Amino acid sequence: MPGGNLTVAHGAPEPTQRRLALLVRAGELFHRSLNLEETLSNVAHTAVESFADLCLFDLIDERTGRLYVSVGAHKNPVIEPSLKAMVTPILQAETRGIHPARHVAQTGESFFVPLFDEATLLQHASSDEHESFMRLMNYRSKIVVPVMVQGAIFGALTFVRTNGSIPFDRADMQAAEELGRRAGLAVANAKQYSREQHVAETLQRAFLNDELPQTETLQFNAMYQGAQVDSALGGDWYDAFAMHDRIVMTIGDVTGKGVDAARLMVQLRQWVRMAAVVSTDPAEMMSLLNRALVNEGRDELATAFIGVIDVEGREITYSSAGHPPPVVKRQDGPPTALPGESCVPLGVATDSEYVRHTAPLDGVSLLMFYTDGLTEVDRDPIEGEAAIEALLSSDEVLFAANPARYVTRLVAGKRARDDMAVLTVRFGRTRGRWAFDVGDSAAAYAIKRDFVTAVKEEYGESGDINACEIIFSELVGNVLRYAPGRLSLGLSADSRGLWLHVMDDGPGFEGPPTLPADVWSESGRGLFLVGALAKELEIQRLPAYGTYVKVLLPTL
Repeated sequence: MPGGNLTVAHGAPEPTQRRLALLVRAGELFHRSLNLEETLSNVAHTAVESFADLCLFDLIDERTGRLYVSVGAHKNPVIEPSLKAMVTPILQAETRGIHPARHVAQTGESFFVPLFDEATLLQHASSDEHESFMRLMNYRSKIVVPVMVQGAIFGALTFVRTNGSIPFDRADMQAAEELGRRAGLAVANAKQYSREQHVAETLQRAFLNDELPQTETLQFNAMYQGAQVDSALGGDWYDAFAMHDRIVMTIGDVTGKGVDAARLMVQLRQWVRMAAVVSTDPAEMMSLLNRALVNEGRDELATAFIGVIDVEGREITYSSAGHPPPVVKRQDGPPTALPGESCVPLGVATDSEYVRHTAPLDGVSLLMFYTDGLTEVDRDPIEGEAAIEALLSSDEVLFAANPARYVTRLVAGKRARDDMAVLTVRFGRTRGRWAFDVGDSAAAYAIKRDFVTAVKEEYGESGDINACEIIFSELVGNVLRYAPGRLSLGLSADSRGLWLHVMDDGPGFEGPPTLPADVWSESGRGLFLVGALAKELEIQRLPAYGTYVKVLLPTL
């Protein structure tokens, strides 16, 4: 039977004490985090420990105005995972009348059923599905209160006690209404924080360069992510631009946060461009930046890295002002940091000296610049550097549509304590590498044509072109159905043959593919077909990113 028995046993807290304990604990949880779903989940689980058997937070979608289940908790852990999927459709299926949660969210008036009997249940049901759900959950008593603050209604909060539990009373409803008010304040704060963070990140990105240079052998990508713990503007920057027959790359981090740090970040990025007009020697450029910052008479310091690379990508000259060195991924061997000493940060003293270094780029497949926010996600720079090295040890990053975004999501995810910037340079010809939105059918058709041409050139008469086309179409179709968004594809060759690499941004899935029980079902059949046609198929679920599929294409 779902639910637990809330009958007060000998030595158990009195109902008043339980209600007070719930409100105190909920107050602590509401102030602990601005992550709304995490906070509501913690409060709901606290409620089902001592106050109810079932708890649902239903919030109003700002875009559609519809009510949806944000968080659900149940005393029975077997039932809990399916609550959101079960209840959200019921909120919209109102064939008999308005759902109580929707009524509360519209009017702001609480709803209370002290004790269910057959007649009350039938009167209470908004649809056949709602009636079935209440019977399945063994409803005995129910409270629905508005999630609101200062007249603004954000949704409804539902508490249910099931058969075998003591019914709710008026004191319980008053406690629930207070919890709804506190939840409303938490939702309002979280939404305000989200808006401020969005504005801050939008402004920050407006200051940065989206028009990165691209050549036949060099592909530049970048990613900026704001801190998840506050909404202040940050001082991280990146940039890359062409200067004659060279490309200048820079990345850096201004101390502090807020408007002043962001303004200085913009100045430094522009000073790099002006310094490059005078000299493309990175050490001289760094000295010019340093003098300009010191002459400003400001208290802020900044770390910076400037690299200059020839358009053929044969060597890099660089200088560092207290900044973490870029990581080099080679075609053979483990990732390593660019060698050379790092000098003092910018702004320390007018006469600070900066050293120029030079390194060959033969055999390099990727160069990655980053700010320390990436390595200090868990406040452990050594562990962060190890995570980057482990990530760059495999080849998946080379087939991501945006390697900088790929690294940021897999290393930091949504845990960023500080803002971070990542700039990557991918080496090698762009032929046999594509990225597009799977919803763009014209792009998909053109890329499929290029893919077939590349396979024919590699395999010649020995290639099973029909099977390769089917593999391409099934993999792209699978992403279109289950992971709409950006898709990247690439080809690579080794002694075993030609490999197709596919990476999406979806929720992720794992192999191996098996034929579905219903052979006429569309679900799962495509991957099974790919596995049957390919010489080899590897499927890897990527944490916080999507899925990476690697296929050894067939020959005749």
